[in-house]
Amino acid sequence: MEKITNENLLKMSTEGFLDNIKKAFNDVFSNGNIEKINLMNYLSESKWSNIKKNGLLLPFLSEKLGGRKDSQFEIQETLRIAGNYGVPITLRTGIEGALVLQPLVEYGNKEQIEKGLEMIFNGEGGGLAITEPNTSGSAIAKEMQSYYEYIDENTIHVKADKYWQGNSQSDFLLIAAKERKDGKLSKVISLILVPREYITYDVLNSEGLKAVRYAVNHVDTDIPAKYVIKLSESKANCLREFQNIFIRSRLQLVGMTHGIMEYIVKNIKKYAKVNIPFVKKELDEIETTYGVSKIMYKYVCNNICPEKSVSDKLMEANIIKSLATEYTYNAAKTAQKLLGAKGFEVGHPMSNVAIDFRPFTIFEGPNDMLYAEIFDQFSKATAVEKKEGIRIDKNATVYERFISDKRFSNISVNNFLNRADDLINFLKEYTLNEMDQIKKVFVGKILARLFLLIQTESDNLMKFLIKDIRKDMLEFEDCI
Repeated sequence: MEKITNENLLKMSTEGFLDNIKKAFNDVFSNGNIEKINLMNYLSESKWSNIKKNGLLLPFLSEKLGGRKDSQFEIQETLRIAGNYGVPITLRTGIEGALVLQPLVEYGNKEQIEKGLEMIFNGEGGGLAITEPNTSGSAIAKEMQSYYEYIDENTIHVKADKYWQGNSQSDFLLIAAKERKDGKLSKVISLILVPREYITYDVLNSEGLKAVRYAVNHVDTDIPAKYVIKLSESKANCLREFQNIFIRSRLQLVGMTHGIMEYIVKNIKKYAKVNIPFVKKELDEIETTYGVSKIMYKYVCNNICPEKSVSDKLMEANIIKSLATEYTYNAAKTAQKLLGAKGFEVGHPMSNVAIDFRPFTIFEGPNDMLYAEIFDQFSKATAVEKKEGIRIDKNATVYERFISDKRFSNISVNNFLNRADDLINFLKEYTLNEMDQIKKVFVGKILARLFLLIQTESDNLMKFLIKDIRKDMLEFEDCI
């Protein structure tokens, strides 16, 4: 590991290390250089490699493998800092850190980890290949058709078609696939470290995020069996481990969105005409949204640990992912509108933020689907409740479940009950068992905002969140 790690970076304090990351970005994106970089195209590998050499990915790597000491704060800060330089920059940081490096070191063996880290730190890195052209974001476990088949104990044949993976043309992909035996696909999913030499690409011409290389990836060849990464030797645990990758990624996503919010706030102030009353109102709403983002950012920094499983945080991950992306996208759209024609001018610092960010509301689960899942997770007993023998009464009201759910009570810092009688009455009016799929979406939205509301100490932010909850209540009642 010595050849990929600068020992000086490991000895730095958190403050010194993060200052070093900022300096590395500033060297590339300073006023003298930024005009030469078009983020609607791909950032050159030499520039990206220099940023990585200054420690960009070390917070994602455990100390025993040559990384920084386990610190969720450093992970989130690194993603936030990257977000201050544009959507594609923080996205690529998140792809290489959260979707490639973390799963590789968690599930890979010594040889696989060493090969992957060499390509990540000294090469062009890699991507995580999950979605498929024929199934898109459908249920991965049930519909995934990519497979690998043992030819002999040293060789497997891999047949996979994957698309919409960031870093698609980098040094390798971690490809999700099922084992095939006797012509039948197993339900068990593994990851396969597939070097670029075995992959062919059809480059995708995406609407945005052109600075992150997307493609349809094809693999249909024999490769060494040593590249198979078993997520678990237990079939029962395999899908749980696979899900764990995305739970952690969704939680950490707020580092990206928070940095992008800062990018929006910082840049819109330079260009919007604040002396116009309506413009000022909209700018104030962007600032308020930024305050909501701070709540989510603080939650992840304080409640998630890189060395601990997050399998018990599925509801919270879906809340963070859906609301962080919803609020940031709304801010990006408002900022683009306030710029007028400048908001559509190629090369303007704000022109491509909204179009680049929109996929965040779709990737890793469309937000409306996640809101419905939030309700499903809310209405089931948690792992702790199951151990305690607690069963959820499906005839209970949403309010009864809410006040009994420790995922909410354990993070509550205010008493909003006397601020919103209509909200309390709404929660008391409906039972868990009367929600169809459409109703689940709107109740899921309400629960997600309640999760933030109970962590809010600012009166202004409480009013903002209650206003949004009331909108969700109206939409719910429209669909009855």
